[in-house]
Amino acid sequence: MPCNRCHECRERGEKFCIYCGEYLNYPRSGCERCQECIDEGDAYCRFCGKRLIPYEGERCEMCQQSKAMGHTYCRYCGRKLRDEENIFLTIGFWVGITVSVLLSFLVLFEYAVAIWGIPQVLPRIGDYGSTLILVIPKIINVVSFNGVPSQIYYILLFIAVSACLALYLYKAYGPAMELGNGNKGPIKDTALFEVSVLFCVLFIWEYVFVLILTFAGVKIDTLPERETWQWMYELLEASVWEEIITRILLIGLPMAIVALAWKREGKESWKYLFGGFGFSKMSLVFILFSAIIFGAGHLNSWGSWKFFTTFAFGLIAGYLFCKYGVYATVIMHFMTDYLSAESWLLGSSGSIMSIMLILMCSLACIPYTYIYLKKCVDGTRDLFKPQNKDLK
Repeated sequence: MPCNRCHECRERGEKFCIYCGEYLNYPRSGCERCQECIDEGDAYCRFCGKRLIPYEGERCEMCQQSKAMGHTYCRYCGRKLRDEENIFLTIGFWVGITVSVLLSFLVLFEYAVAIWGIPQVLPRIGDYGSTLILVIPKIINVVSFNGVPSQIYYILLFIAVSACLALYLYKAYGPAMELGNGNKGPIKDTALFEVSVLFCVLFIWEYVFVLILTFAGVKIDTLPERETWQWMYELLEASVWEEIITRILLIGLPMAIVALAWKREGKESWKYLFGGFGFSKMSLVFILFSAIIFGAGHLNSWGSWKFFTTFAFGLIAGYLFCKYGVYATVIMHFMTDYLSAESWLLGSSGSIMSIMLILMCSLACIPYTYIYLKKCVDGTRDLFKPQNKDLK
């Protein structure tokens, strides 16, 4: 049935024309895709499977009803939904998507190198041995072992990275399909998108920071010389174990204790251990504390300059841990630590090519620095408003 004013086609359930805002006298209720009748509260159309409940950020601000891509007016209350699309935001979004795709291939390549390294590491790790550490903030050795237990530990580390990578890609699949249907909202709230963008933001500013220190005459310490298989093992271990002792133990465990003692969530409180619980005043305190401990833990190996970059990494990892869970922080840590994978497999030429690719992606992501700083300031301000009911 066409609109009386502009004669554009209307769909069932529309009270206002989505093209001119005209009130439609006889609103009808139905699925937007197949026009079949739907019941209130249905999440998906029973006839065609279309999602009926909108993702976060897809509701009209006035009436909280669903809005769709391209609509200028809300079909339920008549509110104007958008002005002309901001070309800079559109470009920024597609830059983020491009970077996400490129870095997804990068992390898959790094994972392939980790697989390639198994025959090199596994026979040697028994004699080399393993040591579990804690950071308080001084690094202390908790327990050392070698032989078969060390080999089992290495296999468990690899399984942990594999599981995190599988979850990382799986959780981006649905939003990627939505993007193919023209819906850009869900993909921006995936670990794949945010890990990629934040990785580039951190990379470019760390690069600038190191350049400034170099020109200022500050000595930049480098890691000691070791065999390739040793780095394959130790960096794989760092990607998992460091996330356990700084994110799970310093953010997840305290939040689980708070949930159990203060919020009385009982058996459900264990879910806080692995992150993905969102943000509160208490979680911000633990994010800051864990970032300080994480930065301090790198002082002995790298020198004082490394504290600032690892502290920034700790803040970003804390954000990802609270929003998505530990799988996101493990993948970002793995992606960062295994940047040498190209040189292990392809030599120095491969490393130069990957660094140039990451540098170009990072330059393109510089505007995201402002976006995330603004998000951080606005989110913190909202949490500390007097009417906020979060944990104190």
